[in-house]
Amino acid sequence: MHCAFCHLPMPLPRGGAAAASGAEPAEPLYCCYGCRFAAEVTSARGEKGRLTWMLGRLSVAGFLTMAVMMLAMYQYRQQIAGPDAQSELSRQLGGVMQYAALVFSAPVFVLLGIPIFRAAADQARAGILSTDALVVVGVGAAFVYSYLATLRGTGDTYYETACVILVFITLGRWLEARGKLRASEAVRALERLLPDEVAVERDGAPLRVKPADVRPGDLLSVSAGDRIAADGVILRGRAHVDEQLVTGESTPVVREIGDSVRAGTLSTDGALVIRATDTGAASTLGRLIELLEQARNSRSNYQRLADRIATWFIPVTIILALVGAGLGLRRGGAADAIMTALAVLLIACPCALGIATPTAVWVALGRAAARHILIRDGHTLERLARVRTVFFDKTGTLTTGDPRVQAFVAAGGAREGEVLESAACAASGSTHALSRAVALYARQRNISPSPALESRVIAGRGVVALQSGGEVALGSAALMRERGFDLSGPVAEALARACSEARPVACVGWGGRACGLFAFDESLREDAVAALGALARRGVRVAVLTGDHAARGRSLAAQLNTEVAAELLPQDKLRRIEDARRAGGAVAMVGDGLNDAPALAAADVGIAMGCGADLTRESAAVCLAGNELAAVPWLLDLARRTVRTIKVNLFWAFAYNIIGIGLALTGRLSPIVAAAIMVVSSLLVVGNSLRLNRHE
Repeated sequence: MHCAFCHLPMPLPRGGAAAASGAEPAEPLYCCYGCRFAAEVTSARGEKGRLTWMLGRLSVAGFLTMAVMMLAMYQYRQQIAGPDAQSELSRQLGGVMQYAALVFSAPVFVLLGIPIFRAAADQARAGILSTDALVVVGVGAAFVYSYLATLRGTGDTYYETACVILVFITLGRWLEARGKLRASEAVRALERLLPDEVAVERDGAPLRVKPADVRPGDLLSVSAGDRIAADGVILRGRAHVDEQLVTGESTPVVREIGDSVRAGTLSTDGALVIRATDTGAASTLGRLIELLEQARNSRSNYQRLADRIATWFIPVTIILALVGAGLGLRRGGAADAIMTALAVLLIACPCALGIATPTAVWVALGRAAARHILIRDGHTLERLARVRTVFFDKTGTLTTGDPRVQAFVAAGGAREGEVLESAACAASGSTHALSRAVALYARQRNISPSPALESRVIAGRGVVALQSGGEVALGSAALMRERGFDLSGPVAEALARACSEARPVACVGWGGRACGLFAFDESLREDAVAALGALARRGVRVAVLTGDHAARGRSLAAQLNTEVAAELLPQDKLRRIEDARRAGGAVAMVGDGLNDAPALAAADVGIAMGCGADLTRESAAVCLAGNELAAVPWLLDLARRTVRTIKVNLFWAFAYNIIGIGLALTGRLSPIVAAAIMVVSSLLVVGNSLRLNRHE
């Protein structure tokens, strides 16, 4: 069972069908009055009015509490002077002051006390003993005792104590709940990406509906500057679409008829008509929100520990409060007993303990989401913080996946420019990746080929083009041999070297002779060297696992200045991961999540690059939608800092509870100070967690 606002786990009801089934209640339940308070204010209905009303209540209660404290000053003066120094008039005036304090404190209990009492009653009806119940017992006892003392005309009153506690608790829990809201801002920011209304054509009739009411098959009209409300296909129009949400790419891309678009993306400069395919929770944005919610509600090992302790904390607190009451009774009577028990109840409230882990995890998940990194659960952050080895797949991860010319040889007496011009002419007749690489290589050297008169692609071999000077072939060595071209000399030597390194090649020839050879390699990503170096500086072992030839592996190791294991089969990669895990520390595997899915699943943390709209790659615990290698060291830093924050939060929560309970039991801690410390402790935990928002 979880709080309806902050989703913190709540104690299960004692017995009953709900406890047995684990079902959530039909009516929303909140872990404390602060969450109920914040849920009302941040609801979609009348947010500004509710906020004004609630803050107004708190202001009025604060003003009345100051009046009660001023009236209590007379009682303090009488206590200092002693009963022998009091005249009959001063005793009568003291009685009047007590009645005045009762009059001023009653509205405080109505404005601030009743909502907390109601929250405790709702939880009690559900069979849940909450921290609100501790406040109700303590503050209620102080007020009832003071009321009876006022009626009898004997004894001290504690109206000011009860009022100050209510003000502190209400203000503190409100601030705490607002902190929880800030910690979960990532989900709310995604929800705000949808427009308020959508122009829809349904059954030939134009309508304006809420995004939640859009159905598959509806025709959506999107104007320039509008957000797209559902996944769909463009039927009419052309526009630059900002897809940063999905791909992390800040530059808008052109989308036109037949292209797919995603919910939450923005049409920057054109009008579109889109047929909706996936709507609501089934859309890309809906699935992203769902995954973030699942991650936010998941419980890490630290949270499970805190939950187990908090479950026993409230019963133990009640026992300690009774012990404190007994000690207070022996020290100074019923008044001391009530004040000691109240101080114990307040200082022992496990609020800080309950939020120590989830607030840090929520902020970290939101910070990662802002950088287009999706983390599937809080436990992944813990595993990332323990990572000591990071393995990288090569293709599509450290390389762009597009071939580039690594070496070029001209032979057969032909000039280099002539060979490049003829090769580029032939390449213009093919869309093959190697042909595109040849054409790019020629352009980079300012070669402008004349257009081919005729081109013919030979599947699996290459392309043959007819130009003014005759026929030119561009393709594999097998194509050269089939056409009877001589492959001897420098071309043969370059071909042998490329084959020994398992590099793709393309030969170009005419007039019965191979006149040139291109050897290809994959282009390294621009940020690859920097990202791997950053990991190494953090004390992480970095290695590349690839199935490439050993010679290409050595070349890659020299370029990256890192360890490369080559000629590996998929099962060899799994064995390397297992060996690294046995050597100590957690292992992360970074890949594209497709051809290396088994390795990602085998690692302690699988990190998939460039997920984009494919948010369901189950093999990866982390999805880098932004496709940035620099995000990997950044993510490790975030995880380590998050775990440190959780440890500091838990230490503070435990230390303040243990020390505070000891002081309260000995009567050295007043209830007002206990309430203030309880509020400050929760705010310290929330504030410490929110510092993660500054992680860069």
